[in-house]
Amino acid sequence: MADPYHVKMTFEGGFRAKIMCTFKRENSGVHKYLRMKHISVIIYNNVLSTAVSTTVALLMSANEAALKRGMPIPFEIELIGVGTKTVQSILPIQFYCTRILAEVTRTDVVIIPPMNIAAGQIESFLDDNWELIGWIRDKYERKAEVISLCTGAYFLAESGLLDGMPATSHWDAITDLASRYPKILFKPDHVVTHSKAIITGGGGFSALNAMLYFIEKNCGKEIAIELSKFYALDYGRTSQNIFSVFSGQRLHDDQDIHRAQSYIEEKIKADISVEQIADHVNMSKRNFIRRFKNATRLNPIEYIQRTKIEVAKKALEMGNANIADVTYSIGYNDLKTFRSLFKKITGLTPIDYRNRYKGQFEEV
Repeated sequence: MADPYHVKMTFEGGFRAKIMCTFKRENSGVHKYLRMKHISVIIYNNVLSTAVSTTVALLMSANEAALKRGMPIPFEIELIGVGTKTVQSILPIQFYCTRILAEVTRTDVVIIPPMNIAAGQIESFLDDNWELIGWIRDKYERKAEVISLCTGAYFLAESGLLDGMPATSHWDAITDLASRYPKILFKPDHVVTHSKAIITGGGGFSALNAMLYFIEKNCGKEIAIELSKFYALDYGRTSQNIFSVFSGQRLHDDQDIHRAQSYIEEKIKADISVEQIADHVNMSKRNFIRRFKNATRLNPIEYIQRTKIEVAKKALEMGNANIADVTYSIGYNDLKTFRSLFKKITGLTPIDYRNRYKGQFEEV
């Protein structure tokens, strides 16, 4: 019996992949061309090259898994350059793209990988990429799905497409994103958000969960689970809180609130009240709460809790910390309260969090 699938796969000049497939209906003598989703993976200057390679690898593995099951190949994958077909990574990797933005008239899915630049360069970087931002908006308006991975969310946010919608990104970028784009409903704990035809993925390799989500929607749960096992990804994980590091929300210019934050950090072992902190910076409680929330986007109680839990996380990451000792060291006297708060913020109990880091790199 003839193989009903004819697959052409080309890899040219490094990491370029274009996959074509035709499906032949048995005994009909007629080739039926099944509509694959055309996926444009955007390659721009300072793109995070490892994210590109892992994203494309997942999509190609989904194609292979579908073919193995006798299903039509779901994705045609192209690397699309912004202004040039050749893009040099800051790593010793050069991408050779099939086309540039101006040559793409139709695509079904746009994938925006993360950027690899310093926080202080983001504004000028976005200004330099005005063509890409407009192209993303145009393709969305032409009914393309859009997926941002990690800090690729900056491009979507700048386009205005996320206004009024939930979104996620790298946990370390959320504060800056929320400050720049107050109309967007950022979900810092989420690994994936999906609203209308836009999917956003969380930080680092957590963003691959967004790709698994997309693959499951298009290829089915069985293939998504198979790929999660093959690539050792945590299938179904919904929160990235365990990986976040609370850095103090210091991106503001209110010097009195900076003093209050420093006071909280100095008194980490004490059970301090909002009234004490307000007195320390010579404010009324009401005025202090208002200014504190305006500056940090957290009320003072939330800030105190997150600061204490961050200290507890660092202690537990050492692997052998006693839970009671950690509890008392950050000013809590009730273990139950500490456990409940810890799980609320990180998604894990203190014991589970400690065990996650315990003995991971022990010598054999």
